[in-house]
Amino acid sequence: MDWIISDELGLTVGHLIGWGAAGAMIIGGVAPYIPQYRQIKRTQDADGFSLYVCLTLLIANTLRILF
Repeated sequence: MDWIISDELGLTVGHLIGWGAAGAMIIGGVAPYIPQYRQIKRTQDADGFSLYVCLTLLIANTLRILF
């Protein structure tokens, strides 16, 4: 039971949810890097950079894509 928003476009609620989920997956893969980048930029020091965080995020995003 998928409600049609507009007969001309054939746009359904399912399409909107699908687009929203796809956009969240794209932005969600980048968002965890933002606070770390801001800290490095603010302090002008890369001591806050953690290779383990990058490794964890790469593994998590790869598994999310494969899922």
